[in-house]
Amino acid sequence: MEIGKAVYKLLKDSADVGAICADRIYPEMAQQDVDVPFIVYTVIDTTPSGTKNATSKLDTGRVELYCISDDYEQAMNLGIAVRSALDRQSGTISAVEVQSIDFDTSDIQFDPDQRVYVLEQTYDVRIQRTGTAQVVSQFPGNTFTVEEVDGDPSGAVNKLVFSNGSVSITDRTATITTGGAAGVSYHGRYDTEAETERSGATATLEVYYTARPDGDGFAESEVSDVGETDTINRTLFYSTKFQADPDTAGDWTEYTTQPADNATFTTAKAALLAGLNETDATAETRGTLPLSLKMVRTTSATPADLLLDTYTGAAAAYSVRKLDKDYVGSCMRIRRASDDAETDIGFDTNGDLNTSAISTHASGSACYVVTWYDQSGNSNNATQSTAGNQPQIYNGTAVITENGKPALEFDGSDDYMPTSLVMGTLSAFTAFFVSAPDSNSVSSNLYDGRQGNDDGLRSIMFSDGNLFFSADANDLRSTAYTASQQLIYNNYASSNIYTAINGATADSTTAPASVGPTTNRQLILFRDDVGSTFYFNGTAQEIVLYQSDQSSNRTGIQNNLNTYFSIF
Repeated sequence: MEIGKAVYKLLKDSADVGAICADRIYPEMAQQDVDVPFIVYTVIDTTPSGTKNATSKLDTGRVELYCISDDYEQAMNLGIAVRSALDRQSGTISAVEVQSIDFDTSDIQFDPDQRVYVLEQTYDVRIQRTGTAQVVSQFPGNTFTVEEVDGDPSGAVNKLVFSNGSVSITDRTATITTGGAAGVSYHGRYDTEAETERSGATATLEVYYTARPDGDGFAESEVSDVGETDTINRTLFYSTKFQADPDTAGDWTEYTTQPADNATFTTAKAALLAGLNETDATAETRGTLPLSLKMVRTTSATPADLLLDTYTGAAAAYSVRKLDKDYVGSCMRIRRASDDAETDIGFDTNGDLNTSAISTHASGSACYVVTWYDQSGNSNNATQSTAGNQPQIYNGTAVITENGKPALEFDGSDDYMPTSLVMGTLSAFTAFFVSAPDSNSVSSNLYDGRQGNDDGLRSIMFSDGNLFFSADANDLRSTAYTASQQLIYNNYASSNIYTAINGATADSTTAPASVGPTTNRQLILFRDDVGSTFYFNGTAQEIVLYQSDQSSNRTGIQNNLNTYFSIF
């Protein structure tokens, strides 16, 4: 279409535009590695404009234009210069008969990948066509009928219908269906007729369309996204009612496919209007094609980063709280003792274990943990399928707690949880445990990843009151522990092993350059894997394991755990 020639001419001749971006004005696509600032524009669609009784010579095109700069103020100034050059222009421009150029929308975004600001503007451009319209005298495989629809036999006939339903013209409105009678599309007269239909609508209603007796109505009220820090959600709805009330929730159904978060107004509106081109023949037969559409804009606060968002790369992570803001799975799977019924338990709105859901499922019965789900994204779940070996989470009256937070209770005789975390040969390993032994005079195993008595990693609270950490045959007894809630730190790296309790200075001793079983072994929690003894006796609330050296992050991770559990 000739619109692009006129747009280029106006921009090229503008002294204000040239002062900012020189001659860097590109149709469709900019040159690779072009200097900023620059302009890119494209004609994105053309829509014939109908008249009452003859073929129109007036064409309308829509132009999308992008002002791109690495400086926000410069991008805004370039946008102002562009609007001044284009808006309300008319006349013969580069041999194109321009009727009018009308500014429509403006939006600025920051592209973090390219590190540039992109100011998007849209314009409606109308031009005058020249030449003689061609008369079509034959429609292959098609006939048309003329219908009287206004009830006045003596008046002008005002409806023309093609036999295959592909085109229907009523007064000034043409309805065009691509692909035959399987679908329907409404004309694109974007006016404000529908404003009366959206009185009382919520402030977030940006687009409203409805089929009307006197012609389809369309109204929009874009909300600016500039400066918005929260996540923007634009939700699309359809209704099978014509002139559906925007605020009557029961009249509307969400489209199955919705725009991605932070979609621009233009992108979301295009998706909404695509719904007008419904081509589902079955739906048409049922009479459920959309007669009304709307687009609603809402915002939601971006979730704060959690432990695993800040300290990434965990091999496995188990807790009674949510550890990753993007984690969508459950916290644990529990079994009700009265009838062995199982259910998954998630998190409440605060990201804590949903204890209300546990109480509801328990119905007065004790409940035990079947699976403690891994939140690291590696699916290294800790699962105990044998009922008699499962730790308890609900005692029949209330959720078991430690220092005010939910806790899994291990009986010290046969409770333990195998994981799917493979413990092969390692050059580094870090573990953080929040647990509370019932006694410091009973040996209680925290984890075991050995093959034989010497090959692998193991952590145990010994009956002599000392924390014990072993890397192959190298043993380290650390600061004495007590029968209370504690944050335990184990680290193996750089040919040394380290262990500490409650943020104290770590004790250390030398170790081999690499440790681990000669064949892959799965990590066992709360039991000695070799002798099947030393079952853990006490409660556990969080375990975060890295198959890497996290000594540089030790303080940050411990502070995060301590802030939540209030240990020391």
